[in-house]
Amino acid sequence: MSTGAVRRSQGLLVAAHLVRLLLFVGVTSVLGRQLAPTDFAFVYLLASLYIVGMEVLDMGTTAIATRNIAADPTREVTTLQALLSLRRAIGLLLAAAVLVWAWQATSLPAGQRGVLVGAAFGVFLLHWHAYQPVFQVRQRYGALVTVGLLGQAVFLLACLVALQAGAGGVAIGLLIVAREAGQVLASRWLALKLLAGPLPRAGWTPAVMPLLRPAWIVGLAGICYKAALYAGLFLIDTTAAPDEAGSFSAAHRLLVPLADLAWTFVLPLFASLSVALAHDKPAFRLQVEAYARLLAGLALLAGVVGYGLAPALIALFYGEGRVAGLAATVAAFQWLSIGAVFALATPVFVVSETVQGHGRALLCIAAAALVVSLAAGSWVVAPHGAQGLAVVLCLVQGGLWAVLALRALARRELRPGPGWLAYGLPAGLLAALLASTDGAVPGAWQLALACAWCVLSAALLLKLPLQQRCRASLATLSVHAPPDRAVSSP
Repeated sequence: MSTGAVRRSQGLLVAAHLVRLLLFVGVTSVLGRQLAPTDFAFVYLLASLYIVGMEVLDMGTTAIATRNIAADPTREVTTLQALLSLRRAIGLLLAAAVLVWAWQATSLPAGQRGVLVGAAFGVFLLHWHAYQPVFQVRQRYGALVTVGLLGQAVFLLACLVALQAGAGGVAIGLLIVAREAGQVLASRWLALKLLAGPLPRAGWTPAVMPLLRPAWIVGLAGICYKAALYAGLFLIDTTAAPDEAGSFSAAHRLLVPLADLAWTFVLPLFASLSVALAHDKPAFRLQVEAYARLLAGLALLAGVVGYGLAPALIALFYGEGRVAGLAATVAAFQWLSIGAVFALATPVFVVSETVQGHGRALLCIAAAALVVSLAAGSWVVAPHGAQGLAVVLCLVQGGLWAVLALRALARRELRPGPGWLAYGLPAGLLAALLASTDGAVPGAWQLALACAWCVLSAALLLKLPLQQRCRASLATLSVHAPPDRAVSSP
């Protein structure tokens, strides 16, 4: 398959993510307006448990497996079997850890502890996400994203029905568990339909260690990275007042889809950058720089919107005065928006480091970020609450981006120069526009104007010469994917 398909895959994934973002807006608005702050904090904590659990299960093995299969399609079944075996073992340990948490969390109501027991079973099912390389190597995402969107839409409708019936955080938590289980089962079924030859079976094989050996360092780095970004939720939930936990959760939740969008955008690069690194290093450096500049420009736009329109966004999602501590939520959201500029621009550097095998460096950087996040977060959460924790997270994200960017610069994957200004110009103009209309134009109109500006700016950034050269570079490379399964598996 031509790596020109990478662009089509990115377009599909980004479009699907935008639809998912609209559904996310509906879910967040409904839950934020209807649930008590303590219930909302628990629901978001539960959703974050699945996010961190996926990172622990992955341990960098998806990227390694995708790279291995792209390089040698004949190794697909054995690689997937090793991946399933490894993740099943880790999944059992994670499920046991969640059960211990449910048993010891005596401060939680009995209903919430019961939801955690159900979540333990759901976390174990996540090991079936080991089939993700099947979609990545083939660049076949259509059915997968459709299932994801349907799952989110059904979840939104179920939340509306449950809240209308007077349900609270326990019922919504159970719906989250059901949604995650349904999506992983559906994605497994779709992957099995694409596989050719014998189907992989979980069972410890000699192929596990060759897969884990190059992946565990990257995987541990990923765990540290996710933990650094989500540790604040656990810190503030256990040490701060309930209103502060609700305020931070409300602000943090709104920015998670943007980070997911950036990672979705770079997902197809694992295969294309691996091929470019092996066969055309100038093309590799070109792709890294092009995507780094593009993500930086888009991230600056998102940061300007988040910081400048924080009150309007919080009111839009949660309603004026609906969330306890509205002022704290706005302040936390503004700091997290600054941090999001760095978080959105980071993924391309992580992919580049991973493809080049720089796992130890990633681990050291991510571990340092986790230590800083935990130490500084523990120090500021009691006296400064949600806003102080948001400042810490902003500094951690900025430090991560700076270190990774300097490493890319030292390897000449980035070139300093005036060309970067073109990518920051739309954000600068938007900041000036929002400042000039502040107070004169209602926040809702400012938000609509900013959204239109961001869409137009993204289209213009894609037309810049570097982006055109990057697309031409992708068209000259090819990734050989395994054949699709001729007959659907039972």
